[in-house]
Amino acid sequence: GSNRGIEKPVIISAEQSFHGRTLAALSATQQPKYHKGFGYDGKMVPGFEACKYNDIESLEAAVERATSDGQGLAAIMLEPLQGEGGIIPGNPEFFAKAREICDKHGALLMIDEVQAGMGRTGTLWGHENLGVVPDVFTSAKALGGGVPIGAMMARGDAATTFGPGDHASTYGGNPLACAAGLAVAQYIYDKNVLDNVKARGEQLTQGLEKLAEKYPTVLGQVRGWGLLKGIECIADDIAPGDLVAAAMNEGLLLVPAGANVVRFVPPLIISEEEINMALERFEAAVKSKAN
Repeated sequence: GSNRGIEKPVIISAEQSFHGRTLAALSATQQPKYHKGFGYDGKMVPGFEACKYNDIESLEAAVERATSDGQGLAAIMLEPLQGEGGIIPGNPEFFAKAREICDKHGALLMIDEVQAGMGRTGTLWGHENLGVVPDVFTSAKALGGGVPIGAMMARGDAATTFGPGDHASTYGGNPLACAAGLAVAQYIYDKNVLDNVKARGEQLTQGLEKLAEKYPTVLGQVRGWGLLKGIECIADDIAPGDLVAAAMNEGLLLVPAGANVVRFVPPLIISEEEINMALERFEAAVKSKAN
């Protein structure tokens, strides 16, 4: 923003998003529950504006706000699929509009690939499911297969924004982390991991949909891409956390997402047999709560 003479640059991010725990990333995370205890006089880092995810009208209204009162649009930052928000896949039309707006304003389209990237959705990057090319995208978590590493990819003008010494990271370029990242990338390529993600993701979806038919008062819609899936917990007296706890008792690790979703994020190398085992254990958990 400052490179374009904008003194008050604004970044738009989506409601129910999750972008991280450092102060600015937390400010971009449009969920007040995560802001608790981190603000100053109830305020977070200024310069962030919110829109509803997958809602073009809401995005356009946010752009209006972000370009008023001497402000300027610096970037739109989105997850290709909202994980914490409840396993909500991005809508291609919404992302196409975000790309169009960024092009019009000379702003950056930034995609947060920390959860969806590195093959999790069946494509190497989540945004490949949406048909848009971002200016910047971030990766971490799976990038190092468990070894801490983070990276930011940029192209075009975004790639030349930082000059030498403008920004730094204590552990940036750490040789151990970089070796781990290369090993993960090589393994994904050599072992056709993306094919496994697609096949096992399809198997998981079909299995969960069968369970939703079998327990229609407890389980609802199945959503997501690849091995990033969620199923709605629709029973009034059963919270997603209850199902997660019951699944843990059966030896299955799951995690809640959003207000009413149970999230399945198994290893990308999971086998057909293990998916079947997971579905059996999840059914046992559902049964234990439904009765």
